[in-house]
Amino acid sequence: MFMALFTIIYGIFNTAMGCHQWIYPYELYPTHVRGTGGGFTTTISRIASAISTFFFPLLLSQLGLSITLYIAGGLLFIGFIVSYFLAPETKNMNLTEAATITKA
Repeated sequence: MFMALFTIIYGIFNTAMGCHQWIYPYELYPTHVRGTGGGFTTTISRIASAISTFFFPLLLSQLGLSITLYIAGGLLFIGFIVSYFLAPETKNMNLTEAATITKA
């Protein structure tokens, strides 16, 4: 049962938010900075993961499970809203077209 639930949750994550970290940034960076930009995006993601890994047990012990998960859910919802309204759609675009979206 656990493995089935884990597989479902992992699959949903990788088809939803998982692509924001690994696929989406590489579509938006222009070709000449794509490698550096992708590295920067990965670095920020790893730092945020380390910070959340550090603070989760502290929040859990101070606030309890319910409040901690409400905070995590609230942050996830904020991320969804920001992504929905500010992240440009790259569907049916090649990499060159997608990279021109972000040029000012």
